[in-house]
Amino acid sequence: MNTHLEGWLVSERLEEARAFSAREALLRSLRPERQPVRVVLGLSLIRIGRWLAGRAPRAAREPKRAMA
Repeated sequence: MNTHLEGWLVSERLEEARAFSAREALLRSLRPERQPVRVVLGLSLIRIGRWLAGRAPRAAREPKRAMA
């Protein structure tokens, strides 16, 4: 094989690799960034705790009139 043909094949291969890399970078930039597992787990535990606790009891009010 002559060196001109080898150079052309190498440049074609590099061009394909650069195009593939550019597509991958574009796709990666469009995906939302993932949160670490510890953050997801912590937020989930907080939500479950709030759900289990329910609403806070209402504060006791003073009676409007005396019952005697």
